[in-house]
Amino acid sequence: MELATFDTLTAAAALRKAGIEEAHAAAIVQTVRSAVTEGVSTKADVAEVKADIGELRAEVKADIAEVRSEIAELRAEAKADITEVRSEIAELRAEVKAGITEVRSEIAEVKADVAQLRTETKADIAELRAETKADIGEVKADISQLKGDMSALASRVTAIQWVLGLQFALLLAMAAKMFGIVGGGSP
Repeated sequence: MELATFDTLTAAAALRKAGIEEAHAAAIVQTVRSAVTEGVSTKADVAEVKADIGELRAEVKADIAEVRSEIAELRAEAKADITEVRSEIAELRAEVKAGITEVRSEIAEVKADVAQLRTETKADIAELRAETKADIGEVKADISQLKGDMSALASRVTAIQWVLGLQFALLLAMAAKMFGIVGGGSP
């Protein structure tokens, strides 16, 4: 882009020819020149801006590359951490499963022990019932025997009492005959 040029001498001459005084013509030309040339960039300005943009572009690209590198490092670290955590989780799962298997095995052993104790207890209870029934039967037999023996003893006691009573009566009768006591009189 080429910078626009403004010929101040030609403009001032044209204004004087039109009847404007030289001082006024010079002021007008200077005002127009300032308006035309101010804010207009030169090739050097544009080249400098382009150089600045190039530098900024290079810096931004370097920053982006650095950020990408950091992101890649973070991804690698995150993947390593995730892999490590997954490994730890797998180990914990294996430990938990082993623990569960062990506990289940222990539960099975306890159940087997309980079943065996239950069976033994039932057998012991059945044996005790049978022994108790046998003992009760023996006690009942003994009681029956004792009842029979007591009944026989009671009969014997009654017989002995009767015999003793009879003997006592005979002794009394004999004593009365011996001493001559008969029928309530004196001898």
